[in-house]
Amino acid sequence: MPKLTAEFIEAIVPNGKDQTFGDTKVPGLVLRVTPAGTKLFRCEARVGGKLRRSTLGTFPQMSLSAAQREARPALDALRRGRDPALEKAARQKAIEDGAITVKALADQWIENRRSKLKSRTLDDYEKLFEQHINPAVGHLPVQALAFADVEGFHASMSRTPRRANYSVSTLRALLNYAERLGVRPLHSNPCKGIEFYRERARERFLSEAEIAKAGAAIETAERKGVIGPHAAAGLRLALFTGARSGEITAAQWSHLVWSRRIIRLPDSKNNQPRTIHLSEAAVQVLQGLPRIEPYIIAGAKAGEAYKNLSRAWIIARAFEGLNDVRLHDLRHSYASLAAGRGVSLQTIGALLGHRAIASTKRYAHLARDIVASVNDDLGAAMQAALAKTTSVDADNVVKFKRTRKPRAQQ
Repeated sequence: MPKLTAEFIEAIVPNGKDQTFGDTKVPGLVLRVTPAGTKLFRCEARVGGKLRRSTLGTFPQMSLSAAQREARPALDALRRGRDPALEKAARQKAIEDGAITVKALADQWIENRRSKLKSRTLDDYEKLFEQHINPAVGHLPVQALAFADVEGFHASMSRTPRRANYSVSTLRALLNYAERLGVRPLHSNPCKGIEFYRERARERFLSEAEIAKAGAAIETAERKGVIGPHAAAGLRLALFTGARSGEITAAQWSHLVWSRRIIRLPDSKNNQPRTIHLSEAAVQVLQGLPRIEPYIIAGAKAGEAYKNLSRAWIIARAFEGLNDVRLHDLRHSYASLAAGRGVSLQTIGALLGHRAIASTKRYAHLARDIVASVNDDLGAAMQAALAKTTSVDADNVVKFKRTRKPRAQQ
């Protein structure tokens, strides 16, 4: 069976007979080419031994990707005994009657939360809707959105499982908001029951040799001029403080307390003030940095912070072959280095700005490793001491002659 692609569909020529081609990506989606050359997308599902069909649209007015996207909920409707054509007509009527769409509600939801969320979170939401959610279901009326729509959308993002799960979680939050507004009935959220993809926990800890490579990579990138001095300083601060990239770029010169060697941020990811402690190495980075107000890590435009420290790291890391190391891994490595030196989890949490100890527990195994190592060293030292004592005692043993008691006189 040939794989359906836009190029393949365009190349099909009529031969005076009906031609059908199944889609390998979405089983049940079929392209029918009529004797006159009309190319129709339709769904086919066998229910109770009877083949049921539903037409989706014609090519090229409907693209292959759009047909694949609409096929999933349509096939689900066929298998459940519903008529997807009627449901589609009802949705279209709801739109014509002014029913609020997912996209319109999302715009309202984001706008209402603008004063409550951090700009970075808002930016992420806006990109998520623009790039993924709106193209898939943004045109649908909120009250008509069904489980099959969400399931098909989730399946379409299978190549990026973490992003797919996050997209559905965000959509679920939006539809909970719709329920509170009365746009949907209570407890009708179609995102419930979606089986999320398994996500591999990804934690990369740099060895001390790799930390040296990271420093060399930043130095090389700065020397070659592919990143500027402020980007380089931001990356070095990530190494020397374990601070989040957003915290580093948000820091202003007015937040710096030289006498206490700290940066005191008035706000953080946890909606609380955050203290970044500065080692001597971090202080030297700041002392050698050109001061451009107000931000310590200044951006290209006057008065703005540096925009994308992760991008600067992607450029720099290539010079030392650290392509699998994310910028956030420098934070993990700072914590692992502390744990490897016997620093308590509570202190590590304070250094990293964790609000809850649960966030720091990911480093517990590293702390256990150092405890085990110290225990082994102490055990070996104890054995050596015992062996030495035993040897010394054996060498210093003085043997006394046994004296016999005189026999009693008879």
